[in-house]
Amino acid sequence: MTHRLLSRLLPFAAVPVLIAALAAPASSQERGGFAKEGGYVGVTGILDFTFDGVTFDGESAYVEVGGDEVMILPRLNKKNLIRAMLGHRWEKAAFEVSYDRSHHDGTFMGETGEATFQAVNVDGRFFMATRGPVQPHVLVGGAIPWLNIKDGSFLDPVVGDARFRGYGVNTEAGVTVYPTPRVGVSVGYAYRVMWFDRASGASDRLFDLRPRFRETSGSVVLSGLFTF
Repeated sequence: MTHRLLSRLLPFAAVPVLIAALAAPASSQERGGFAKEGGYVGVTGILDFTFDGVTFDGESAYVEVGGDEVMILPRLNKKNLIRAMLGHRWEKAAFEVSYDRSHHDGTFMGETGEATFQAVNVDGRFFMATRGPVQPHVLVGGAIPWLNIKDGSFLDPVVGDARFRGYGVNTEAGVTVYPTPRVGVSVGYAYRVMWFDRASGASDRLFDLRPRFRETSGSVVLSGLFTF
């Protein structure tokens, strides 16, 4: 599990790391950015987070090919998602690693259950107008998401959790305001595309999903950052 997670994260990490590395020498040649450079921590709230219901629509289910195992695809209600992040800021770019978690009620064919969404993200954040305290930014990176649906899998007479895993692409555009060089507050709009390509359920067997289960999500995000 750990090896697979790392192997999926490395390609996503390569792009923001490369761009941030190229931005760091450029910024060192013309110092004068308002925000302090260095390591930082942050907390983000993703407001009213849910899937757009492309695949998890509350009416569909995955049925094992040539078998009897079933996994439901509920529609998730909106919940605020909390993200904790660690990063490093240069004048015009930042590299960050973060963890997402949210709990949802899910509805399937009129019945309600519970679901938990989690993700590990590796992102590059890129700033403009860096000599002032108001700095527009864009973010691009990758995600490793997984979704657990409580009692969402059936293989008569066994009932178990349905677990979906995959990968995704993160984007965000917004503005970060620095009241002081160490403290930043940002607001933006985040859009994520996800592809769930593996699933396991009541039998604990791992299934490859073909075609992949695609989902999207768009939300307003609010963040607070502190640079050491």
